[in-house]
Amino acid sequence: MTVETAALPLDQATALAALVELEALWENLPKGEPKDSLQASVQGLRAKQGAYDAYHAKLVAYNRQYRPAHDAEAVATSPVRLGKWCRRMRDLFERLDHQAACPIHLLEKTYRSADRIGVRLNREPVNRTLPADIRAVVRELEALADWCDDLVTVNGGEPRLSVQVP
Repeated sequence: MTVETAALPLDQATALAALVELEALWENLPKGEPKDSLQASVQGLRAKQGAYDAYHAKLVAYNRQYRPAHDAEAVATSPVRLGKWCRRMRDLFERLDHQAACPIHLLEKTYRSADRIGVRLNREPVNRTLPADIRAVVRELEALADWCDDLVTVNGGEPRLSVQVP
């Protein structure tokens, strides 16, 4: 998704919010682990497949109806990319407020990305909250974007990661 969410018509923004939440639900489901029992592995795989099927159906319908089409974004692996993504999602959900479901799966996906970045850069994990509504998610996405900004320093106009040495 490269389009600015502020430029989207309200119906498209609402559809996009539902789509990115389904995408996050699917991505958050664990892969079947070999140590699990066969029954647990099969149930997990069925749940993941069902979540993917729901997401894919919504993606196809969205892309038939709206332009620009939504492309699933790669997992944000840098503070700069994650910060930008957090702000786009913040803008999207801030605009919708009570017109969309609370994106708890999207927030969990964001936390997981932040955790991976934090481990790689030797940072404390971000504190997780359980949001009660979209406004709380919007605040948390902004806090996560600020956390990303704190990991980046400017050096001669070029972004440079600031890594703590243990």
